[in-house]
Amino acid sequence: MGETPGLLDDYLKVARYHVRMALPPTAVRIRSRDARLLLARSGLGESAASYPDLLAAARAGDVRWLRKRRRKVRPAVLAGLAQTLAQQDLLPEDRTDALAVYELIRTALGPDALPAAHQGLHVQLVLAWEGAARARPLLAGYRRISDSVRADLELDLANPFAGGGPVIGWLTAFRKLLPGPPLALEHKAGVPPFDRLTVATAVAGIDEPQRVSVVVTAYRPGEGLITAVRSILDQSWRNVEVIIVDDASPPEFDAVLARAVALGGRIRLLRQPVNQGTYAARNAGLDVAEGEFVAFQDSDDWSHPRRLEVQVRPLLEDRELVATTSDGLGVSEDLMVTRPGVRRSRFNPSSLLFRRTRVTGRLGYFDPVRKAADSEYIGRMQAVFGGRAVRHVDSRPLALIRLASGSLSRAEIRPYWMHPARTAYMSAYQHWHARVAARSADPLRPRDGSRRPFAVPDHLRLARGEAAGRPEYDVVMVADWRFLQGAQQSGLQEIRALIARGLRVAVMQLESLRPPARRRWPLCAPLQRLVNDGRVDQVLPDDENRAELVIVRHAAVLQFPPDDPCRLRGRQVLIVADEAPGRLDDADRRYVPADCSRAALRMFGPEPLWCPQDPQVRAVLRGETVELTPYDLPAVVDGERWSAGRAGAGAWPAVVGTDLGDEAVWPGDVRAALTVYDEVGDRDVRLRLPDWPRTGYHPGGERSRLVYDAADLDLRTFVHQLDFYLHFPSPDRIETFSRPALEAAAVGCVVVMPERHAAVFGDAAVYCGPGEAEATIQRYHADRELYAEQSRRARSVVAQAHHPQLFVDRIAGIVTAPHPVAPAQRGALTVRP
Repeated sequence: MGETPGLLDDYLKVARYHVRMALPPTAVRIRSRDARLLLARSGLGESAASYPDLLAAARAGDVRWLRKRRRKVRPAVLAGLAQTLAQQDLLPEDRTDALAVYELIRTALGPDALPAAHQGLHVQLVLAWEGAARARPLLAGYRRISDSVRADLELDLANPFAGGGPVIGWLTAFRKLLPGPPLALEHKAGVPPFDRLTVATAVAGIDEPQRVSVVVTAYRPGEGLITAVRSILDQSWRNVEVIIVDDASPPEFDAVLARAVALGGRIRLLRQPVNQGTYAARNAGLDVAEGEFVAFQDSDDWSHPRRLEVQVRPLLEDRELVATTSDGLGVSEDLMVTRPGVRRSRFNPSSLLFRRTRVTGRLGYFDPVRKAADSEYIGRMQAVFGGRAVRHVDSRPLALIRLASGSLSRAEIRPYWMHPARTAYMSAYQHWHARVAARSADPLRPRDGSRRPFAVPDHLRLARGEAAGRPEYDVVMVADWRFLQGAQQSGLQEIRALIARGLRVAVMQLESLRPPARRRWPLCAPLQRLVNDGRVDQVLPDDENRAELVIVRHAAVLQFPPDDPCRLRGRQVLIVADEAPGRLDDADRRYVPADCSRAALRMFGPEPLWCPQDPQVRAVLRGETVELTPYDLPAVVDGERWSAGRAGAGAWPAVVGTDLGDEAVWPGDVRAALTVYDEVGDRDVRLRLPDWPRTGYHPGGERSRLVYDAADLDLRTFVHQLDFYLHFPSPDRIETFSRPALEAAAVGCVVVMPERHAAVFGDAAVYCGPGEAEATIQRYHADRELYAEQSRRARSVVAQAHHPQLFVDRIAGIVTAPHPVAPAQRGALTVRP
């Protein structure tokens, strides 16, 4: 996308105070290069300079360029741009550009212009990419770096294996990162420092009757396996058995395995017949384990000699506990601790230690996937036994985790970013865990992973070849599925209708930048349920898939698209214009149609066709350079199974309400939507707020208003409790379609709205101005027959005008249309008016 100042400014208004803290993580997570334009626009303030201007100045070291603008710029936001460049790392020049932007801010505005976190990150990046000689003076010039980050940097600058000073001074400082006894390094030639780890003094042995079985999984092991096994044999907790499970390594690794077994008499070796992955190997170890407790050790990590003791003690002292976990410290083979943008000590999922029979009797086995099953098992354990039954030992790290260059974990987990397969897997199992916690699902899982009650992306499956047999889909629906706004509510109804017709349906998640969110959110529960139940598939952008029709359910999701390649190809692509590009007052520009069309073409293949969902949106799009369908998208409301007749409104006071899910993005829209209540008398007012990070006005605490969060009450339950649904959005909004108002009409509420919505709602609503709402409510509440007739009329209109079959017939006509054959037709959507 090119520089579009109005759109960028409006996105920044939506982000508001989230720009500094949430926009960089969001930009890194969605991997959108265009998001850099937002940060540059915000950071440069009201100056006429642009992102390319900033990059040119940074690359040239033009200090005067930035100093001339120092009164307008926001250094913290520009630092966030440098962070985004570094952590996205999309282009070959991104690393040098990130450092150049940091350096420009430092030299032009002074070191203190950079927030403490960015001072630390700047030095970390220089150390990682340019070496200690450049990092050392930079560290000395920054005064606001946190004590912990500074200590780590000083430690690494003194690391003798990375060109630092003498061993003894560095080792003295390194020892302080872990509990006693103090670490030492053996004199062993030809191996990295990590594999020389030991302790200076032997720990006092603890002889107790409770045995701990430690399962060590290995595949193609090297010297790291010897280091890992020795660290278990050196534990202060003496009653230990070590079960090495080799995951079908080739014969050339037999010598290393034999060396590991020869380390002591408490070691057993299991050989897997075929390679099945870490968690299948752990399950094999569980089957032969004899200890009261079981723990795990990765084959290239090192456990502190007191790790088992520290984690077993709480279980002996409290019978209600079922497991403990601890932190680990990630280090390189040279024992460097700095990882740019990552905290030194973090939760270590592989540290799990639990009561063997009690836990496996209820949970069964690990999910045999390629990655992340330890986190799933811990979450499942908490769902079954309660969060307090799994205690995290609050101490310094009890393990050193080897961070080998090019490791799978390092490639798939980076600051603020996780491989989409991992996020999809996490969302799926967390939904299942919620059902387990509610006692509506069985947590017991078999060893082979069969009958899995939640979805697993092909990327994490052991049999990766399964993907080759994946069917071509009739429809793939693309949206930001994290939150239930109008577009997602409509999309879910449409998906259910397509499934009922027998079409093969999949969904794809694309995160929107409206609004930015610092943390990662799962898929919304209704969609995740459909995915977990196997009714729809979730495809990932880097999965190779084909579809007859790709529907982008709301256009704005394409405005800041990811730059990574998308391998989904559609024969036809339809972009649903559920919102206008902007507003009547030329504000709140949500998307530029031409930008979205280019993004859709790049991501999915053919030229897209645009399908409005609203006649007013159609009128706006006629002035854009996009091709429109000859019809508006039929809205689906399947209310026949849950709608009931109403003989009249409830007792006085009437219950009136509004869903604010589509109003709480643009600042002021919530207040505008609620002005109608200033004219309404003593009523029971109920409001529903979205379940995503809100940026606008919060309506709680005024007069008599009951406010629900969307996570606590779904839309249909909300509208069922209302007598009257009031829809009076900001007059600057172009759209006349409203999903919540349509749902309210479908359940028999009397829907009250301005006359301009009549083209969409017809007899499903009654119309008046905000000042007439009070009289309208009184008239319909006082006359039960009048209320009942309007309720019946609304339900009838919705049932006929928005029946699922209308949408299904439209889509079925597209996906079953003959494939275009002429070159001129290639990529063109075949539609039937």
